[in-house]
Amino acid sequence: MTTKKSFIVFLRIFFVSFSLYFMQDAFYLWDGYSYYMRFTDFLPELSLAFILWTIFVVITIFILWLILYGLSRIFPIFLKNIRFEHILTGFIFIVVLRLIKKFFLKDFYLGDLPGSSNFIVFITAGMFAAVFVWFVRKYADKIIDEINTRITPLVWLFAVLLIIAVPLSFLKQAAAGSGPDKSSVSKKTISSDAKRPNIVLVTMDALTAFDMQLYGYKRQTTPFISEWAKDAVVFNKVYASSIWTAPTTLSLMTGQMPWTHRMWYRTKYRIGDNNENNFPRILKDNGYDVYGFIQNGFADVENLGIKDAFSVRDKYYTFYIPREGWWFDKIAEFFRGRPIAQEWIFGGNIFSSRINAFAPPVRVTQRRAELVYNRFLNYLSQKKQVKESVTPFFVWLHVIPPHAPYLPPKKYYGVFGDAEKFSTHEEQQKYIYEYKPDKQAEVDILRKRYDEHILYSDEQFKLFLARLAGLVDMSNTIIIFSADHGEVFSHGYQSHDGKDLYEPVVRLPLVIRAPERIKSRNVDMSVSQIDIAPTILELAGISAPSWMEGRSLLPLIWGKPLESKPIFSMQLIQNRSFGHPIEKGTIAVWDGDYKLVYYLDGKKEPLLFNLQSDPDEINNLYQQKPDISQRLKKLIDDNLSLANKKIMQAK
Repeated sequence: MTTKKSFIVFLRIFFVSFSLYFMQDAFYLWDGYSYYMRFTDFLPELSLAFILWTIFVVITIFILWLILYGLSRIFPIFLKNIRFEHILTGFIFIVVLRLIKKFFLKDFYLGDLPGSSNFIVFITAGMFAAVFVWFVRKYADKIIDEINTRITPLVWLFAVLLIIAVPLSFLKQAAAGSGPDKSSVSKKTISSDAKRPNIVLVTMDALTAFDMQLYGYKRQTTPFISEWAKDAVVFNKVYASSIWTAPTTLSLMTGQMPWTHRMWYRTKYRIGDNNENNFPRILKDNGYDVYGFIQNGFADVENLGIKDAFSVRDKYYTFYIPREGWWFDKIAEFFRGRPIAQEWIFGGNIFSSRINAFAPPVRVTQRRAELVYNRFLNYLSQKKQVKESVTPFFVWLHVIPPHAPYLPPKKYYGVFGDAEKFSTHEEQQKYIYEYKPDKQAEVDILRKRYDEHILYSDEQFKLFLARLAGLVDMSNTIIIFSADHGEVFSHGYQSHDGKDLYEPVVRLPLVIRAPERIKSRNVDMSVSQIDIAPTILELAGISAPSWMEGRSLLPLIWGKPLESKPIFSMQLIQNRSFGHPIEKGTIAVWDGDYKLVYYLDGKKEPLLFNLQSDPDEINNLYQQKPDISQRLKKLIDDNLSLANKKIMQAK
């Protein structure tokens, strides 16, 4: 076989093989994205990903061909009768094994067998390939020619698809159109001469109240916040509307539960419908300057569908530091505005995973809190006469830390012990999500890294407020500190976005401080994340609109009574978003001392806990307390039925 022919044959065979591999991935990913995205919106990302994939394939094929062709010239010196066709046949055999594994044996991993490793798997595959080549050595030419002939239609098919993909990759997503019905926003209810307060809302990602010194945690993770909160109102039992960023932050902005605002999908990949029902829009309509600096793509104000409320906003990916000197990250940065294609190609596929194996380990978080704080502070510094300005402002600052990876700067590392453990992102990923009981000791050490990340976050919050005091009138500025959701290191799960709704993943901090407006106190009554929006409006002198499901916490802030009511939280990501009723997921309800966790698919027994006597949620009382169980389940059923009725009416 001539050099030219060998390359063309090699290119054709593996172009088809890797294109089939890509198409299988495409069907798999579309099965997930179809829950909240139309195919016409997925198509541009699919097209761009196919183009980038093909570029990687061609480069990889050329490198492999050079290696294999070189081996075919070297081997005859030592082993007679070894030709390029034999080496190519062996390589095709390995690729076929890989495709069989990809399509039919997804859950089988040779590397999981006792005494196995990636190196042993590689050597074993090579030995099988060598045996196969030995048996078919006389027919290698015919095998390759036959394969080359039979794949011709597929070569043309994928070539045409590649050409079509070029213009399709430039299309843009349309509006989601899956949001709740629009309602009129609240009208102005304050006088123009009232001295309205500036309002600063700071939310930290994945910060559980359980790991904060402020709330009695054993480690000193929040020394500054604990001291600062002595002159503030501290809410001790605040529950998130869900357990991950997109639904919780839209609940924060709208005062609505996820089954009402219907954004339980991954907003970084699918921009939400333009939603006028949000409190920043009401503040803007009432004369506030509104800013948003958000570090998490799932909370990006454009992705949440509320960008029109913010006069100044930066995209989430601007608050990110790429690995210094790592060329692959720099290439990926060019596609940061196309998150599906970027993650697909530069994430964990067969090419990128092997390339990133040579990357320097990540030892310090690439999404640092100070990037967000400094951006806002620098913006204020550039404005003239900020302190004397008669126009109040609202700003929402959402920082990623202490979200995983738990990699604070070096000065914080090892403060709580075991400094040699879990020092890189790669090490920490081993214990994310589900783990077995015998791994609890390791997870407890990982939790120390999380706590150190909180300590770093506490320090950055302190520095932020110190600089802010030099730029604004703090006597007329309300600071609200909270989080989007929590984090859990128990019950066999580490992270936050699973199916369970244990206390550490839903309990949030909430601190409201306005030195000359609010007296300090602790509030023990259970409240919801959706209560924050109407509270902010009332602090600004604006009445909450009727479409908000939350209620103002001002009575509790002033030390007055407020009637207790059931609180809900939910994980609904398994449900489709376009006009389908909610049928899957997990919903929890709190009423008095009791909490019920109900799994809608019925695959797990419901959980009933008395949090007063069992704060660690160890003893499931569902069977022992049938009256309470049924009463709380009826609360879930009735409210879910009402939510589904509204969804179907909107359809």
